[in-house]
Amino acid sequence: SPKIDKKWTHERKKLLITVRLNHESDFATKTKRSTIWQKIRRDILKKDNTFPFSLDEIMRCYTNLLGTYKRIKRRSAMSGKAATNWEFFEEMDEVYGTRCSVVVPKNTAKRSLEPTENENSSSSPSPSPSASPDVTDTIRTRKRKRNEVIAFLATESEKQEKLFETLVATEKEKIRIEKEKLLELKAIRKLYERILERNIDII
Repeated sequence: SPKIDKKWTHERKKLLITVRLNHESDFATKTKRSTIWQKIRRDILKKDNTFPFSLDEIMRCYTNLLGTYKRIKRRSAMSGKAATNWEFFEEMDEVYGTRCSVVVPKNTAKRSLEPTENENSSSSPSPSPSASPDVTDTIRTRKRKRNEVIAFLATESEKQEKLFETLVATEKEKIRIEKEKLLELKAIRKLYERILERNIDII
């Protein structure tokens, strides 16, 4: 029965990966992702007309395959060993591995595997899943540096503000002391004036 045959065999996974990777460049265009995935499914059916899986099932399977690839890639990057027994690694690494030595960005798979996200917005197409990780890393680095500069400026501004407040407080204290001295001098002068007046009266 069809239900028994609905199984992800090695051959079907291999076919899905091959056809999907052939369409990798399409995700760099403004074409809707749902349209690209529909074409991927049609191409698969041309090669295997008994292919039983729906569009959602195809996308879900590829998500899992790409997740497996990323885990292996991350592990090999950490250990320094590139060897793996996973049957689909080499084929996927030919496309994703040559872009960057690090793992494919997490949002790469997400963007290509969510066909309805942001598709209603024709004026601002969503970023392509094929955007180079080098570019992504550069953007992240720039954002991080910009945030660091903003944080530094905010800290310096706060320091300057506190310093200014301290200086103002110090100046206020100096002015208060000078005023007190002035008042004391005035009081002393008046006292001497009174003493002098009394001495004159006595004379």
